[in-house]
Amino acid sequence: MNRTVLATLLALFVVAAPVTGPVTAASTPDDAGNSSGPSQRWAKTVGGGDDDKLATGLKTDGGYLVVGWSNSSATDGKHDGYVSMLDRTGQTKWERTYGGPGTDRIYDVVQVEDGYLVAGMETERIGQAWTGWVMKLGPDGEKQWERTYDDSGPSALWSLTRSNGTLYVGGWQDDSGSAEGWLMELSPNGDEVWSETYETRRSGADEYVNSVFVTGNGELLLTGTTEGSSVDPGDAWVLRTDSGGELDWQRTYGGGEFDRVHDATAASDGGFVLAGRTASRGAGGEDGWLLKIRGDGQTQWQRTYGTAKSDAFFGIHDDPDGGYAVSGTKHVLGDSGADGWVLKTDSAGKLDWQRTYGQNYWDKFWPVVEGHGGGYLAVGESTSYGDNRDGWVVRVGGPAVAAVEDDDANESGTTVRFEDSPVQAVTLADSNVSGVLAVAERTDLSALSPPGDPLYAVSMNGSEAVTDGSATVEFAVQKSAVETDLSDVRVAQRTADGWSLRRTTVVSEANGTAILSAETEGARTLAVTSVPAPSASIDAEDAVMAGDTVELSASGSMAENATLTRYEWSVGERSATGKTATVSFERPGERTVNLTVTDENGLRDTATATLVVNDRPTVSVRTPDAATVGKASSFSANVSDDVGDVTVTWQFGGATVTGESVEHSFGSAGTKTVTVVVEDEYGATVTEEVQVEVNAQDAGGATTDAGSDTSGGVPGFGPGVSLVALLGAALLAGRLRG
Repeated sequence: MNRTVLATLLALFVVAAPVTGPVTAASTPDDAGNSSGPSQRWAKTVGGGDDDKLATGLKTDGGYLVVGWSNSSATDGKHDGYVSMLDRTGQTKWERTYGGPGTDRIYDVVQVEDGYLVAGMETERIGQAWTGWVMKLGPDGEKQWERTYDDSGPSALWSLTRSNGTLYVGGWQDDSGSAEGWLMELSPNGDEVWSETYETRRSGADEYVNSVFVTGNGELLLTGTTEGSSVDPGDAWVLRTDSGGELDWQRTYGGGEFDRVHDATAASDGGFVLAGRTASRGAGGEDGWLLKIRGDGQTQWQRTYGTAKSDAFFGIHDDPDGGYAVSGTKHVLGDSGADGWVLKTDSAGKLDWQRTYGQNYWDKFWPVVEGHGGGYLAVGESTSYGDNRDGWVVRVGGPAVAAVEDDDANESGTTVRFEDSPVQAVTLADSNVSGVLAVAERTDLSALSPPGDPLYAVSMNGSEAVTDGSATVEFAVQKSAVETDLSDVRVAQRTADGWSLRRTTVVSEANGTAILSAETEGARTLAVTSVPAPSASIDAEDAVMAGDTVELSASGSMAENATLTRYEWSVGERSATGKTATVSFERPGERTVNLTVTDENGLRDTATATLVVNDRPTVSVRTPDAATVGKASSFSANVSDDVGDVTVTWQFGGATVTGESVEHSFGSAGTKTVTVVVEDEYGATVTEEVQVEVNAQDAGGATTDAGSDTSGGVPGFGPGVSLVALLGAALLAGRLRG
């Protein structure tokens, strides 16, 4: 075996596996369709002033376990195996190193019922050859047992998989000067059940197994690399065996350059998707490479992604939403550095989105781990952050999280603030709590069906101590997204009985963003939604006579996005419920009517109206004892009315005059009827009729009793007839003269 090549390979942790071979679908140098992927929630480096790396990790109940190796913690200047437990916010709960005076590394980890199993390589003494290494760790990282395998030559275990209680480990061993792929089954306490090695027919080639997983039918799929041919420097290598390690088939994939596969996953159709890097195809240098094969190893399609520089995929993960999350490193800074790289593809390997994470120097991701509440934890190494080269974890997407510290029990309230989240802050009523509070934005608004027109919804969760009590939550709202008045935007809380709207206040407005605050009960699903309050409307007569009844109606009330469920009436000390109410009053005066309507969301509105309880006016009329034709006489009405203004109308035959005091002259003598109508502003009336004796005037201006013949005219005729007679006589005399 070429020891120089192997030493370089392991020093760089290139889990070798080139990828080229027979191609049945055209390779697609496809870097198009870029869209910004999930944002970085938090990032953390582990290590110190020396060389430290993380190889992989897994999700645990309370956070994430990451494994790798560290020089910074070793006293002998050599790598020690490194394991760290992080909580969901990236805070270190505990960390440990393992190994002796030589070089020790951990490459993979699986969780078991009472702890963890890790695999890697160990050197018992400086200068000794590496050997395969497996340890059992307790829940807090304490070593319970360890085993080494194949002491006859250098070897390493790069992959662990566990299925139905059966443990398989894969890697390489070199007992005869040439590395061979290596697979073992181990008992629960680490004893070897069986061991097999595999090699290709390539003369002088070294073979490595870097990924082992159990297929759907209980068989094993191994991926790796074969390298060192005089014609082809390296190819991807895939093997399929039965559960006992018996080889079913093996194939290589790649071209004339160095091509490798680093990870693989099962496809839904019984095939497999491989992730690695290729120099035989793509945009130049090395490109990230996805290769889909059938269950028998035949190639179905392959795609490349990357730049003209060297890029690579080191991990592939089944995404819960379908397709694959692929991780690695991508050149984004010319020759000076590369960034950690995450892509999301569909089931055919076509790009949904991609995003890089990093800064000024060299950063890379190995695999990604499914995150709590969605998104991923990307595990790798960085020279952009920390000291020298450090282990690196980045929380990609998923909920916003914050640690709640155990504060002084005498203090009131603990405020937790979030970055890059619609929830700005949560103030817990009880300060004496600790744990992790997570806020995840919900995308299934239609399924949640909050009231009104929702802007967004979030789920809050954490430990019972953090989430069971009441809290004040502040939410950010972009004012441009609110189509109605900002006062209509409210916080709704989802409970077992449905949604309830919380009292919501606007605490600040700046730069187009409003911050809302609402009291919530425990950590639940919350929605920020636009729900206009209902509108209360009173339909009724404006006035009612004392003693009469009037119907009050709320038929004009409405709720835009809900149903009105309650109507409450109050008039003075009287109250009633229902869409209509009937009231009556014995005493006149003004009454204030209040109607409060409540909709199914608990929102309320109140309308107010004034009801006039009217009385009927009374009138006393004063007239002259007698009137004379052609002379004005004074008439007055003494009106009594407690409610409203009144109008007094006098009717003198065909003449009508208004006013409480008026003057009128009659054109003829006799007994005249004068009608007085009094009406208040609410329509109540009273009518009085009086008789007035009107006397005529004689020719000399003397008054003649209206009943005598001395009226100043022709005897036996009234003044009008006398005038006509005199005119007729004048005309007759004229004719006689003519």
